[in-house]
Amino acid sequence: MIAEWYKQHGYHFLAFSDHNILLQDERWMVITGQRAEQTFQKYLQRFGPRWVEQVTLQSTQVVRLKPLSEFRSLFEAPDRFLMIPSEEISDQYKKIPIHINATNLRDLIPPQGGTNVLDVMQRNVNAVLAQRQKTGQPLLPHLNHPNFGWAITAEDLMQLRGENFFEVYNGHPSIHNDGDVHHASTERMWDIILTFRLTSLKLGPMYALAVDDSHHYHALSRTNSNSGRGWIMVRAPRLEAAAIITAMEAGDFYACTGVRLKEVTRGPTQLSLVIDPEPGVTYITKFFGTRKGYDPASEPVEGPTNSVAAVTRHYSSEIGTLLGAGNGTLASYVLQGDEIYVRAKVISSKPKANSVVPDETEMAWTQPLVPPVPATK
Repeated sequence: MIAEWYKQHGYHFLAFSDHNILLQDERWMVITGQRAEQTFQKYLQRFGPRWVEQVTLQSTQVVRLKPLSEFRSLFEAPDRFLMIPSEEISDQYKKIPIHINATNLRDLIPPQGGTNVLDVMQRNVNAVLAQRQKTGQPLLPHLNHPNFGWAITAEDLMQLRGENFFEVYNGHPSIHNDGDVHHASTERMWDIILTFRLTSLKLGPMYALAVDDSHHYHALSRTNSNSGRGWIMVRAPRLEAAAIITAMEAGDFYACTGVRLKEVTRGPTQLSLVIDPEPGVTYITKFFGTRKGYDPASEPVEGPTNSVAAVTRHYSSEIGTLLGAGNGTLASYVLQGDEIYVRAKVISSKPKANSVVPDETEMAWTQPLVPPVPATK
């Protein structure tokens, strides 16, 4: 039912990523309660009794959950729709939630645990990379919703090795993309992470995703976690998992909550984009980045009372500063020679349908342009 929704709404690929579950093996679900019964009846009506496998055990009705290998053939079509097996590896440290998606998995990866927040993240990323090395199958780990439970700081995430993706936008109403009086927004975290990874840490860029965090499929509400709030647009030569992952690892994609881009060009000396406009909608593009010689100093931020999670430190406004802005459907920024990176954010005037926060409008985020390092003799 979920796969059909995404295909009908124009998506080209979909990765199911449930908590510590891969859509394989034998699973049965008890149908109990009004919500489950309504869901089951919709499923039965749509696909019919020949497809739906159900039995009654001691007056309890149960239904077999189809593995991906059985139902993907109903929806997949060459150059039209692809389903990618994935898992949300859901771990924790001292009740701090730490979730990492693993896309295009072959085998389930259990939570790895660890001695602190960074260690938990690193152990789980290492497990994904180990499976990639063992199987030769392209796999992509990414850090989920850093502000869920205020779990992840920019200081921890910037040190993560072998993982270059995180969620700058997540459609769950409890994710806190915009931060609060104590915590940095995910965009602010992104600028801090980019600045230090590209300078003192020398770990390369961190790329940003916009995603759904779908838990509710039957009632649309700001307080529900519905489908269709965030996605990525990937420039890949083929609709295949390997081609999509290769393009993403090159940063050849953008994150989106509604704004469509006809073209994004990164480098070597200019970041430019062309917006696919909608009638009556206006657009402003803002270019953010950090220049060489920035002030790296930071100060601790006091967290909420009784919070066990650390809080991202306060940094200079020289990190992630506004470098330029423009209106219209064409936007570009020419490097002046001292930028560490430049990224673009497009903000439209169109209200976002089924938004998570009040007054939210549709947006898009490009991946950062990192100037090439000059060759040395």
